[in-house]
Amino acid sequence: MHGGGVSDLNPVTIAWLAIGGVSAAVLLFLAVSFYAADLFTRSKRRRVEGTPETFGLHFDDVQLRTPDNVILRGWFLDSPGARATVIVVHDSAGTRSDQSQGLLALQRDYVNRGFNVFAFDLRGRGESTGSRDRLGSGEQRDVAVAIAYVRRRTADLPLVLHGFGLGGSLVIADSPFASAREQLRFRWSGVPRHVFNTACWIARRIYGADVDSLSPQRSIDGVGTTPVLMIHGDADDEVPLANSLNIAAATLNEAIDLWVVPDARHCRAYVDNRDAYLAHCLAFIDAAVPRRLLASTG
Repeated sequence: MHGGGVSDLNPVTIAWLAIGGVSAAVLLFLAVSFYAADLFTRSKRRRVEGTPETFGLHFDDVQLRTPDNVILRGWFLDSPGARATVIVVHDSAGTRSDQSQGLLALQRDYVNRGFNVFAFDLRGRGESTGSRDRLGSGEQRDVAVAIAYVRRRTADLPLVLHGFGLGGSLVIADSPFASAREQLRFRWSGVPRHVFNTACWIARRIYGADVDSLSPQRSIDGVGTTPVLMIHGDADDEVPLANSLNIAAATLNEAIDLWVVPDARHCRAYVDNRDAYLAHCLAFIDAAVPRRLLASTG
């Protein structure tokens, strides 16, 4: 008599055990991937804290509807005799009044220097509707709707798009990432690559979140000769400086400028050194838009 073992099992039983083991492994892999997809696309919603009234500024509440029925909420600030309109786009985890990045103060500074300002919450953030982060695919539609609204409201004025993290006729990009996929991978570096790739596929199929739809490094040549100012802190540990360097290296557009801010962390250049930040932004706008055009709209 001897102890039982695998060798005592008939081939059919062994086959079913193997199938069961593989099935369990596949189900576990899919379960982990679905969970990761859910984590990747959870909205980073925070409250809108404060309004332009904090600085004594009058504003109009604005509500816009996107083609996929998301309601974007924001405000428009008029500057008498405005020479241009600035659209402020907050970071992926922020709101239009993000205090950590000084967005309300930045809007005040633009208004006081002769610019209209439109600031709004991206889908799934602040007071806008939407329950998912679309990893850049839906957010691009949000920005397009904002641009269309501003062009209707201030048709004769130059338009400046001032974006943070995500990032018009002029573009100021503060701490931009080179690729949404690479940035998501950087944030979730501990997730096994096969799980990460499967989760991205699930996010696209289930939640409509296409992480491959937004790649500034790949699309930078598409802006042609549009002036672009990139601002990036060399102490940014959320979106490393290499992202801006790679974007700049991917185009022959001579109208692209990169200001590397010493010791600045992610989207903190304005808060850390307001005067230098504004000086760079205003010099960029003044150089890109003919002064006689600015004067003619005042």
